Amino acid sequence: MSGRFGWRMWAVFAVLAVLPAFPFMTGYRLNLAFDALLFGIVAMSLDLLMGYTGLVSFGHAAFLGLGAYSTAILLERGVRSLWLCLGAAVIVVGLYALIVAYFATTRRGIYFALLTLIFAEVVYTFFRYTMAFGGSDGIQGLDPAWLIPGVPASAIDSPLKNYYLVLVLLVLTYIACRTLVDSHFGRVLIAIRENEDRARFLGYNVRRYKMAVCMISALLTGIAGAIYPIRLANATPDIMLWTVSGEVIVMVMIGGIGTLVGPIIGGAFLVVLQEEVSTYAPKIYKAIGLSADKGIGLHFLIIGVILVLIVLFMPKGLLGAFRAARAREAPLAAPVPAGGAK
Repeated sequence: MSGRFGWRMWAVFAVLAVLPAFPFMTGYRLNLAFDALLFGIVAMSLDLLMGYTGLVSFGHAAFLGLGAYSTAILLERGVRSLWLCLGAAVIVVGLYALIVAYFATTRRGIYFALLTLIFAEVVYTFFRYTMAFGGSDGIQGLDPAWLIPGVPASAIDSPLKNYYLVLVLLVLTYIACRTLVDSHFGRVLIAIRENEDRARFLGYNVRRYKMAVCMISALLTGIAGAIYPIRLANATPDIMLWTVSGEVIVMVMIGGIGTLVGPIIGGAFLVVLQEEVSTYAPKIYKAIGLSADKGIGLHFLIIGVILVLIVLFMPKGLLGAFRAARAREAPLAAPVPAGGAK
């Protein structure tokens, strides 16, 4: 691994590994941590497109949802193996991503983003109105998946098991993404981001590289989606809404685009922020004399104001602000005398 994948990230992963041992990590907080880490994975996967290739996708919710439905359909039919669920998600999401990438990479800029959105809306509409997959209610009441097929004791049936499952996936996804961006392939992606025409002039098949990174990003998102129903015990079409894709884009931006680590932070931050504001919003409504139904707009207003402030005052995201603060605190090196040290 390169120097950028050093001890700091391993230290972070170690802290996350022992986090459930703390008394405040109740089942509720473990489930919240699961969601935070899972959307950190999705945001990091999108960062391969946005941060390293310069492509904005409004279709990642479809990849996430297809992965979730792949697991839900198998669990509903009695297939309990986690590995078969993951394999099905890879196949389904891979085939869909190949179609999206083939057509979307024929266009640049806003037209690429628009095509990913159109494809995602088609998928959402299909699952939303197809009763074979539960329609708007989705697939409910799923049994837990098993790590070892046929062994009930290996069932992933508790918040703690769910948490460690997503943590392992986060570590593996980060290693894969870091290895990718530090390779020759990653340097070509950056070249495409900086000047696509120049990269093409240098002899690189730009479209092939763009299709490849689209596929990789989609597959990583789909695998994350495949474990989502294991915690929720359901899969609904709402996970494929374009607003979910928009939220993932926000996670990348507020965390720190083009850093891999930043989107993980952004994903965790936004998930926790939404949950905490939702928890304390009723108290705020009561304090200012609003009923819960009339004050629902205030909930979104608070989140919106916080995000706007981050964008305005932390243009490089939360990770960029942290790095800038560390740089300001670092002591300046003492100048060496002209005659050398004595």
